[in-house]
Amino acid sequence: MRWILRLFVLLAAVAGVAMATRPGPEAFDAMLDTAIRDRVANTDIGTQDDALPALALAACKLRPTDCVALVRETLEVRFEQRMFWTTARVQGLGGRSVVCRGAFTRFTCDRPLTE
Repeated sequence: MRWILRLFVLLAAVAGVAMATRPGPEAFDAMLDTAIRDRVANTDIGTQDDALPALALAACKLRPTDCVALVRETLEVRFEQRMFWTTARVQGLGGRSVVCRGAFTRFTCDRPLTE
């Protein structure tokens, strides 16, 4: 009978921590910023077949903050706050969509944000 009480206390503690550390829109924007900066830093100019993506990549390498702001403005992000987690539904350029779920201060997406 004691193990049931211990299990209940443990589950209550995990639920309390999940509620306290549920990430919000600021955490999503920080994750998006990190993903874009990582993609820009690890992509070489000249690997694109078209001139426009190469030009955009060069501009992003010169001013990554402006690039992140521009990309964020083109995304439609809907947040659903639940008791223990947050869901972010991202609709991007070309009709591409990604679903990210956040819990314990981190977001995890079903597909990479930058492809």
